Amino acid sequence: MARPKRSEQTREALITTGIEQLSLHGYHGTGIKQILDAVNVPKGSFYHYFASKEAFVAEIIRVYSAQLLTQLDDFLANSDESPLAQLKTVYCLMLDRFSSQNCQQGCLIGSIAAELGNQSELCQTAMLESVAKSKQVVGALMQQAQEAGQIRNDYTAEQVTAVFWATWEGSLLQMKLEGNTDSAKEILFLMLDGLLKP
Repeated sequence: MARPKRSEQTREALITTGIEQLSLHGYHGTGIKQILDAVNVPKGSFYHYFASKEAFVAEIIRVYSAQLLTQLDDFLANSDESPLAQLKTVYCLMLDRFSSQNCQQGCLIGSIAAELGNQSELCQTAMLESVAKSKQVVGALMQQAQEAGQIRNDYTAEQVTAVFWATWEGSLLQMKLEGNTDSAKEILFLMLDGLLKP
């Protein structure tokens, strides 16, 4: 098997380090220099890989999203839980991961969205694509849960997913503020076992 070219390895290292730094410091708190220094890449070489910081962050968003969706697909393909139980497991696993990071890192896309909004068209497009793909997976689970009588069906799966998604992102901001996942877990189960109960 052929080894990847050095340029491909460097590009992947820049993206991996970018995900770590953006998760910790946000868009405005992350400089290109700190990423280049961590990967040991000269500043001038950065533009061989990415046209701008915005293009770099947009690519990071796409890679981060693809990684999460792959993990989610793998879990769902190997899970024999009910749709509602799958939703709870997925989100509890994410909260456990955030907790292991001292609640300083939440959803990278949600954090960048809160910081940038629609100020960068490149990043906005990447974020909207990512959210749409994630909502599609969650929406399918919501629909299956509705069909199984586990989730209320007086609203469409898309409507329920939109409310659930907004609540989830809000609970992650509260998690970072409080420094623990207690409230986020409480909100998650209140939503799934209470407000969305048939």
